[in-house]
Amino acid sequence: MPKIPTYTAQGRPTTEVGGIRSNIKLDPTRTIASALLPAAKAIDDYHIKQRDNNEKLEARKTFYEMKAESDKIIESYKNNSDEFASVNGYNGEFDSYKNQRLSQIKNKRVKKRLELLLAEDQAENVYKIKKNSFDAFEANETQTYNDGQNILANEYSLATNQDLKNIKLNKMLDLAAEHGDIHQKGEAWLKEETNKIKANAELFEVDSALARNDFATATNILRGSKSIDNEDVEKRIISIQKKSVEYNETNFYVDKILQGENPFIGVTPKNTTEKKVLEATDNLLQSKATELKLNEQETFAYVDRAYSETGILSPTYKDLFESAYNAGSTTTFDSPADIPEEIKLAVKSAEIADRTGRLNVYANDEQERFFRNVIVLKKIKGLDDFQAIKQAKEFEMNYDKDIIRGGNKQRNRTLELIEQEFKEIKATNIGEVKGYANKLFNMYVANGISPFKAQKQVVEDLKNSIEKIDNHAYLKRDIDAFKSIGGLDQVKPVKEYIIKDKLTDENPDDYYLKHMGGGLFEIRREVDLSTVNDDNGQPLIFYPKDLSNIVKQAETEQRTIKKEEVKKLQTLKQESAKEFATSVGFEVEGS
Repeated sequence: MPKIPTYTAQGRPTTEVGGIRSNIKLDPTRTIASALLPAAKAIDDYHIKQRDNNEKLEARKTFYEMKAESDKIIESYKNNSDEFASVNGYNGEFDSYKNQRLSQIKNKRVKKRLELLLAEDQAENVYKIKKNSFDAFEANETQTYNDGQNILANEYSLATNQDLKNIKLNKMLDLAAEHGDIHQKGEAWLKEETNKIKANAELFEVDSALARNDFATATNILRGSKSIDNEDVEKRIISIQKKSVEYNETNFYVDKILQGENPFIGVTPKNTTEKKVLEATDNLLQSKATELKLNEQETFAYVDRAYSETGILSPTYKDLFESAYNAGSTTTFDSPADIPEEIKLAVKSAEIADRTGRLNVYANDEQERFFRNVIVLKKIKGLDDFQAIKQAKEFEMNYDKDIIRGGNKQRNRTLELIEQEFKEIKATNIGEVKGYANKLFNMYVANGISPFKAQKQVVEDLKNSIEKIDNHAYLKRDIDAFKSIGGLDQVKPVKEYIIKDKLTDENPDDYYLKHMGGGLFEIRREVDLSTVNDDNGQPLIFYPKDLSNIVKQAETEQRTIKKEEVKKLQTLKQESAKEFATSVGFEVEGS
C-alpha cells in the first residue's frame, strides 16, 4: 500500500488572500469604488444638514410659540411699577411654562437649541419688564401727583379764610417739590411749576371776585401778581374794565325798570344791550322770588308785576309761552308723563296772566286761545293739567272757524240764558261769567257737540261751577283759596277793611276781592278789569299772609271799637248814676 506523504506547516494561519506579487502599479483613487466615495459623503452631509435644518425649524417654531406666551406674561406686568415683583413674577410664571414645554420635547438636540434661544431672549425680556415697570411708576406717580394737586386745588377753592387757603397753597408747592425730586426734573421745572400753581391760585381769586362783580379786587390781584404772565394780566384787566362798564350800565337800566320806567324809550344803551338788561332783570326778580319761597304762579305774578308798568315783557315768560304752545299744540299726549314740564309751568303762569289781563300781552292769538282753553277746562270742568292740556290740544287740531260761526245763534241764546240766570242772583261780574260761557260753548262745538247740546251743557256747567258771595260770582275751584284767610265769611269784611284803609274815598260795594291763583289775591272793580291801585299808587295785590294780617288787624280794630263802646257805656252809666245821686241828695259809692 503506497505511503501517504506528510509535512509540517512552517507559517501561521491567516485569512488574507494569497496574492502574486507583480510589477503592475495602480492609482487607488482612480478605481470605481474610490469614485463613489465623494458622492456618498455628500449624501451623508446633506442628510445631516437637512436634519439640522429641521431641528432648527422645530426649535425656532417652538421658541416663537413660547415667546408669544412670554409676551403675554410681560404684558400682564406692564402696569406694575414694582420692578422686583414684576421680574420675579415673570420668571416664576414663564419658568413653569418653559419646563412644561421642554419636558414634551424628546429630541435632545432640539431641546438644546430651544434652551439656547430662550436663554438669549431672557435678557431682552427682563429689560422690557424693567422698562415697563419704570414707565408704570412714572405714569402712576404722575397721575397721583396730578390727583393730589387737583384735590388740594379743590380744597383751596372751598377754604373759607385766607389762612386755610395759604395752608393748601403751601401743600401744593411741597407736593410739586417732592414730585420734581422723585423724577429728577430739575430746578427749572420746579420754578415753572411753582409759578403755575401760584398763578392758578391767583386766577381763582380773580374769578371769585368777578363772580361777586367785585371788579376792583380782581384788578388789584392781577396788578400785584408776579406769577401770571404779564401779557395775560393786561388782557384780563382790559376785559374786566369792559365788564365793569357793562355791569354798571346794565344795573342802571335794571333799576329804572324796577322803578316802573321804560329806560329804552328814545335811548340806545352804549355799553350793554337791551337783551342783557332784561336778562339781568329777570335773573334778579327770579332770585328774589326764590328768596321769598314763592311757587311757580306766585313767581310769575311777582316778576310780571315789576314789568307791568313799563310796557316791557319778561323775556323768560314770553319765551316760555311760545315754546310751550309749540310743544302743546303739535304733540300727542297719551299719559301725564308725556307732558313736558315747560307746558305745566306755562299753564300755571298763564293762569295768573289771564287773571291780571296780561295773557294777551304775552301771547299771540293762537297761543292765547290754547292757554285760555286749558284754564277754562281746569276751572269750569275741574280737569287736571293732563286732561285740560290734552283736550285743549285737540281743540287746536279740530278748530274750525266755520263750525264756530255756525253756532252763533245758539251761542247768543246761551249767553242770554246765562245773563238771565246770574242777574237773578245779582252777580255783579256778569261780563266775566259770560266770557267763560262763550269759551266753553266754543270748545264744545269744536269738539263735535251740536250747538243745542252745547248750550244746555254750558248752562248746566256754570250753575254747578259758580257760587255767589258778596254779590260776586266765584268759581268753586277758586273758593277753596279763601280758606287761607279763614273762609268765605271773611271775603266781605276783608274787602271792606282794605277799601276803607287803602281807598278812603271809595265805596266798598263797587269792588270785590278776587283770587288770582297761585295764592295771590287782588281787589278789582266790578265794572273795570284793570288793576286797582291804592291812594299811594300801589296795586292792591296781596299774599295770603297779607290778608291774614288784615284779618287780624280788622279783628283787633273791632275789639278796640267794642272796648271803646263798652267804656263809653260805662262812663254814661256812671254819669247818669252821679246825676241821679245829686238829684236825690246822696253820694254814689265809687263816684
